[in-house]
Amino acid sequence: MPVSQPADWQPRPVVSYALPFHRPVVTWILLAAIVVVFGLETVAGGSTETEVLVRLGAKVTPLIVAGEYWRLLTAMFLHIGVFHLLFNGYALVAIGTELERIFGPVRFAIIYFLAGLLGSLASYAFSYTLSAGASGAIFGVIGALAAFFILHRERLGAWGRARLGNIAFLIGINLFLGFTRPGIDNLGHIGGLIGGLGLGWALAPRYRLDPMRGAAVDENGPARYLPAVLAAVLLLAGGTVLATLSHRDDPRLYLSRGREAIQREAWDEAAAELEQAIAQDPSIADVSTYFFLGLAYNQMDQPEQAAEAYEAGLALDPRDEPSHWNLALTYYQLERHAEALEHFRAYLELNPGDAERVQPYIDALERRLPDG
Repeated sequence: MPVSQPADWQPRPVVSYALPFHRPVVTWILLAAIVVVFGLETVAGGSTETEVLVRLGAKVTPLIVAGEYWRLLTAMFLHIGVFHLLFNGYALVAIGTELERIFGPVRFAIIYFLAGLLGSLASYAFSYTLSAGASGAIFGVIGALAAFFILHRERLGAWGRARLGNIAFLIGINLFLGFTRPGIDNLGHIGGLIGGLGLGWALAPRYRLDPMRGAAVDENGPARYLPAVLAAVLLLAGGTVLATLSHRDDPRLYLSRGREAIQREAWDEAAAELEQAIAQDPSIADVSTYFFLGLAYNQMDQPEQAAEAYEAGLALDPRDEPSHWNLALTYYQLERHAEALEHFRAYLELNPGDAERVQPYIDALERRLPDG
């Protein structure tokens, strides 16, 4: 049976309220800062040079364990290569300006720096790989934006839900790339994302609709969100202490410090650190570990120890060319001619293109050895 409406019925008008937006300022300051720092990297020798990154403040776990905690912050301003800078710079502008318009410059800066530091902490706690970049902070911004749209998904209607779906896709694809492509510090991304989600939820505007002004009023002031900020700061401080304590007896720390000492040509220090790592956990050492240990002993004029290290490495990987070459030269120095000849031949078999350099050694040793 059809339902009739009163003659004077009128549809209820849809009332829309303007959201209070802010002019982005901090985003552009941050972009300028990372561009300036990239210029400093270039002048210092190149943004892809490990020595430059370490000197300017990249995240280097052994150095943070030694007390250089400021690296958790400075790593956020360094980038490794032009593509890294362009990708993060674009993401910062595209997403950062949106979040800053909604949250305002103060809350945006709090989220950016705390989420970035929590990303650095996650990387420091669970990874010994050198890392740098604003990605952890940018993931924090993405997480905060997601928190805002989750919180207001009903009021923002279909557009808000669609925007939330886009953000979820963006997070998913970037985490997938982080897990499937080498050289990406996904731990930093995840730490920043989780920090951004939590901080975004606590700091997101809480709107009250004001019919008199025809606008939405944000009621989430410092008195309401400051406890969450303090909790994040305590988490950062406590997590840094716990991570440092857990690293101090970790064989990976000795291994990392040993390889860093090799780069500085601090041979005594390198040998001591690598020996300590192997003593604590022999399974941590690969052929390159023993190669660097042998190299350190060669430079310290201890050929017997060097030969033992190279032999240990070749037991793990009999086809490692550098180890065969260095071991052959070491046995040649020790006048252990039969063993030197064996490893020169093994090296030549693996690297026949280097015959001009290797063959004179083989010829000389064959003349000395009657059964050569």
